[in-house]
Amino acid sequence: MKPVIFNGHFGWLHPADGNRGVVLCNPFGHEAMWLHQALRELAQRLAARGIPVLRFDYRGTGDSIDREGLVCPTDWADEVLEAIDYLKRVTGIERVSLAGFRLGATVAAWAARKREIESIAMLAPVRSTRLFWREMNILNQTWRQTAGVDEDHEHTPPGARDIMGHRVSAAALEAIGDLDLCDEPQIPAQRILIAHSGQRDGTHALGAHYESNGARVESMAFENYTQVLQTAWLTELPELLLDRVADWLSEGGEPCVRAPAVLVKASPVLVNRSAMEYPVQLGDGNVFGILCEPAMRRTAREHTPVLLIANTAATHHVGDGRFGVELGRALAKRGFASLRIDAEGLGDSGGATRTAGPGQTILDAMGEDLSRAADWLVGRGYRDVVVFGICAGAYVALQATRLNRAVRGLIMINPVAFVLPDGCTMQSAAERRPGSPRVYLRSMVRTGKWLEVIRGEARLGPALRTMWRHAVAHVQDRVAAWSGEALFPATESHEARKLFQRLGADGVHIRLLFSPRDHSLGELHMHFGVNGRRLKKLSRARVLMIRTMDHEVLSRIAREDVTAVCEELLYAAFVTAATDEKISPVPKAIGAAVASRPAHAGTGAGKERGASRESDMPARSSRAKNSA
Repeated sequence: MKPVIFNGHFGWLHPADGNRGVVLCNPFGHEAMWLHQALRELAQRLAARGIPVLRFDYRGTGDSIDREGLVCPTDWADEVLEAIDYLKRVTGIERVSLAGFRLGATVAAWAARKREIESIAMLAPVRSTRLFWREMNILNQTWRQTAGVDEDHEHTPPGARDIMGHRVSAAALEAIGDLDLCDEPQIPAQRILIAHSGQRDGTHALGAHYESNGARVESMAFENYTQVLQTAWLTELPELLLDRVADWLSEGGEPCVRAPAVLVKASPVLVNRSAMEYPVQLGDGNVFGILCEPAMRRTAREHTPVLLIANTAATHHVGDGRFGVELGRALAKRGFASLRIDAEGLGDSGGATRTAGPGQTILDAMGEDLSRAADWLVGRGYRDVVVFGICAGAYVALQATRLNRAVRGLIMINPVAFVLPDGCTMQSAAERRPGSPRVYLRSMVRTGKWLEVIRGEARLGPALRTMWRHAVAHVQDRVAAWSGEALFPATESHEARKLFQRLGADGVHIRLLFSPRDHSLGELHMHFGVNGRRLKKLSRARVLMIRTMDHEVLSRIAREDVTAVCEELLYAAFVTAATDEKISPVPKAIGAAVASRPAHAGTGAGKERGASRESDMPARSSRAKNSA
C-alpha cells in the first residue's frame, strides 16, 4: 500500500490490476479509531483479489488537513466523490464501488446519489442519523461522568459540539441530524450488500426499502459486531465478514487494460497552515510515521528538540480523539517538530497484520520500535528527542528512554505501569492494573459494595492484591529509611526507583502527568510515595496533577495544558543543549513560541495538590530564556 495525498486528504492506495476499484468510507470519530484495522484489512483482502482500493481521511479528521478546527460531516459525501475521481485518475479504472462501516456506510449511500456507483457494501449502516447522534450524546455523557470531566472543562466555542474529543460543526449536525435512508426514494446502487448488526437499528427495513425500489439486495449477519465495536486494543477482526464482503465486491472483476493517467508520488507532502507533514517508513519498513515539521523552520535541526509520540495502546498514530495530530500541529506553530508513529503490528505500519488476537501486542517490542524511531530522528539531524505517551504508550515511552541515550526528555501521562515483566502484553498489563488503595479502602466500608461481592457482581481479589502490593512497598520504604538500604532489592518499586535515578543522572527531563481520579495514581503512590514525593530528589523530574484531564486526554481544555507541558519540556531540552554547547542566542522560532503561549497554560496542573510550583510554565520558560 502507498501513502497518497489529494485535495488536502491523506489516504492509502492499495494497488491491484483489476478493472474496477473500491473507495472505503470512514465512520465517525471514535468508531473510525476502533474500525481502522478492519478497514485496512478489508482493503488488503480486496487488493489480493485484484481490486484497487483507496481509503482516506475526511478533511478535519485523521491525518488530513484541518477544516477550521471542526469536523463537518455534511461535506463527506462530496469528499467521497473527490476520492472516486482520484482513484480513477491514478489507476485508469472506470467503474467504482463503495463500502463503509456505520456512518461511513451512510455517507457512501449519500455520495452514491450524486454519482453512478456499481455496487455498495453497507456494514452495520446508520439508517437514522437522529438515533445515531442520540447514541453519540449518551456515550459522550457517560464518558464525562466516568472521567469526572465537567462541561465547563470543555470550553466549546459557539457553533461547535464536542463528542469524545472530536469537535463537530453544530450546523452540520443540525443539517443531517434527522435523516433516514428509508425516506430516500432513490437507491444508491443497483447492487447492494447489507451486513446486519443484530441490534435494533432498522437495517432490515432498509434492505426491504431498497428492494421495493428495484435494487438487488443481499443480506448477511455481522456476527461478532459487539466484539468489533470496541476500543482499538480490544477489538476483534471480523474475519468471516471481511472475506465475504471482499468476495462480493470482487465478483466479475477482470484485469485492467488501461494505463494509469497519473503517477503516485513516492514521497508525498501534506501542507498545513503551519506545518509540513511527511509520511515515512522507518528502518525495515515495519514502522510507519508522520513527521510534522514547522512550515517556517528558522533553526537547524541539530539545535532544536523533537517530540516522538507513541501509540496509545493499539490506537493508530492519529491518537484517541485525534490528539496525536492536534498535538503535533500545535507544536509546529510554536517552532517544534514531532513524529507520531505506528509500532510494528499497529495502525498503518508495515507489519500491521495482527494474528495473535486483541491485546496481544508486546509492550517491550513497542518500546524497541520507539527507540528505533528516536535513532531515525537523530539520523535526520535532530539531536535531542523527547518521547511522549499516554497509558500503555507512557510505559512504552519509558522503555524507549531506558534503551536510548538520545532521548533527553520523557512525558508520561497516566502510565499503565512503571515496571512490567518481560514480554508483557497489553492484555496482561490491563489485568494486573492495581487501582488505588484509597479507592479500595473507601469501598470496603460500604455495605453495598460487600453485597456486590456476595452476589458475584464484584471481585475481591484485585482489591486484596493491590492492598498487599502496597503493603509490601510500604514495609520496604520503612526498612530502607531505617537501614539505609532496600530490604527487597528485586521488588518492582526498587527497579522503578533505580531506573528513574539512572535517568536523572543521565540528565533526562521527566514529566509525570496524572488525572486526579485515575487508577494510575496507585502505581505512582506505590513506587514513589504519595504524590511521587521520592521523585523530588531528581532535579529534572516533576509530577503534575491536571484536574481537567481524563485518562485518554479527550478533554479539550486538558489538551491545552498537556500541550503546554510538552512545549515547556521541549524548551527545557533546548536550553540544556544550548547551555552545554554555549549556543546563543535563542532561536527566534522558539523564543516566539514561548511568548505566544496562552496565559492559562498549565493552570489546571498547578492548582492540584502535588503539582510542582514550576508548573507555572510561562514564567519558567522566561527564566530559562534569560539564562540561555
